[in-house]
Amino acid sequence: MAWKSIISGTELDNAKEDKKKSLAIEQYRISDQAIYFKGQYLPIRCIKDIKLFESTYTPGMSCGKGIPVFKIRLDYGAEKPLVLMIEKEANAEKMISLINSSKQFGTLRS
Repeated sequence: MAWKSIISGTELDNAKEDKKKSLAIEQYRISDQAIYFKGQYLPIRCIKDIKLFESTYTPGMSCGKGIPVFKIRLDYGAEKPLVLMIEKEANAEKMISLINSSKQFGTLRS
């Protein structure tokens, strides 16, 4: 599969190899260089701000209560931020920690 950066001009030299070294957190994969999702990736070096907040997910046209989830909002300078939905709070906190350590140290720390 060919991985595509969501920001043109910020492509990784070898996204396929980088993804192989990434860690899985729910439906996302994160390496020291990028966050991978749905055939695309966001280079970590492009992230300007991260926010975590609680939310609910209401699948389809269901009525009643939604499913509690956590959302990570990643601002990277585009008009709309990237919002990742995570089911478990511990996973959301782990993802934020990995992103912050990658930005600070240039490598993933587990």
